[in-house]
Amino acid sequence: MGMYYFIKVEKDLKNTAGIKAPDDIERISKELGMQELLFPKFPFEKNKVFQKLWLFSVIGYKWTSLLWKLKTNDVVIYQHPMYGVRVSNCLIPLLKKCKNIKFIAVIHDLESLRKGIQGVIEDNETTNTIADTELLSKFDKIISHNSKMTNYLEGIGIKKENLVDLEIFDYLDPSEMKEKTEDGVVIAGNLAKGKSSYIYKLIEKKPGFKLNLFGPNFNIEELPENVKYYGSLTPNELPQKLVGKFGLVWDGDSLDTCGGNTGNYLKFNNPHKTSLYLASGIPVIIWKEAALAEFIENNNVGFTVNSLSEIEIVLKNISANDYSLMKANTMEVGKKLREGYFYRQSIYKCKNDLK
Repeated sequence: MGMYYFIKVEKDLKNTAGIKAPDDIERISKELGMQELLFPKFPFEKNKVFQKLWLFSVIGYKWTSLLWKLKTNDVVIYQHPMYGVRVSNCLIPLLKKCKNIKFIAVIHDLESLRKGIQGVIEDNETTNTIADTELLSKFDKIISHNSKMTNYLEGIGIKKENLVDLEIFDYLDPSEMKEKTEDGVVIAGNLAKGKSSYIYKLIEKKPGFKLNLFGPNFNIEELPENVKYYGSLTPNELPQKLVGKFGLVWDGDSLDTCGGNTGNYLKFNNPHKTSLYLASGIPVIIWKEAALAEFIENNNVGFTVNSLSEIEIVLKNISANDYSLMKANTMEVGKKLREGYFYRQSIYKCKNDLK
C-alpha cells in the first residue's frame, strides 16, 4: 500500500461542534503520519450560479490534479459529506481507475437519512441521495458511526465488507481532565428552536431539576430560576466549562420521545455532544432508542430514558455508589476520546483490510 493522505477543507471558525469532529479527524490523521490535501473553502457568500461554476472549474481541477500528485496505490481519507458531490462522483472513479487509488470515507452525517433541519439545513433530496448511495458505494472502506448506521447502509446497497464501525466520535482535548461535582443536567449544542424545540417545551414546563444550557441561537430572555444559559463557547473551551451531573442527548420536538427528522436520526447517528459530555467527565442521559444507547449502557457511562419525564425520578433514585462507578467509567472512556482512540482503531482496521 502507498502513502496515506487526508482531505482538509478550509473553513470558517465558528463556536459550534460542527467544526470540531472534522478538525479532530484531520489532527489524528496527521499524527498517524498522513499527508494533507488542502481543498479551498466553499464560497457560501456567492450566488448559486457562481457556486456551480466554481465547483466544476476550481474543484474539478483540484480533483483532476491529484492524478499527478498521487502515486499508484496511495490512500485518501475523505470526510463525508463534502461539497461538490457530483464532481467527486465523477472524478473519484477516474482516480481509482487510472492510479488504483484507494478511498476511505469517514461519515459525519447522512443527510439523505436526516432529511434536513428546520431553519438550519435545507433538505436537498437529489444531491443527498447521490452522496449517500452512488458516491459512498465507490469507496473502498467506509467508517460508519455504529452498527445501526452500518445496517442501514447495507440495506441501501453498500457492501458489508467495506464498512467499519467507529462506535463513537473522539473529542480531542489536551487539557487536564477534571472531575465535576456540580448538580443539574447540561445541554450543549445548537439551541435553535428549529433544531431543538424540545428544550423550549422543557423550559416552559419548568423542569424539576437544574438545567444548564450552552450553545448558540438561544432566544429566551426570561428563564425559570433553575434554568441557566451560559452562552456560546468554542468546542475547545467547553470541556473545561461544562457544569452538570449528567449531559442530555435528546432531539426533536417532543418531551415524550425523540420525534421529527432530528429525533428519528438519533436511531442511526453518533451525536457529537455525547462525546463532548464523556470527554468532559460527565455521564450521559440518552433516549433509549438512540443508536448510542447501547454504548452508554454497555460501558455504564450513563442511563437511558424513554421520556424526559423520567429524568427527575432517576436523579432522585440513583445512589451515591452507582453514580460514583458511573463517573469512574466515564473518566476512563473520556480519556480514550480525548486521545483519539476510536478513530485510530477504525483506521488500523481499514489498513489491515486494504493490505
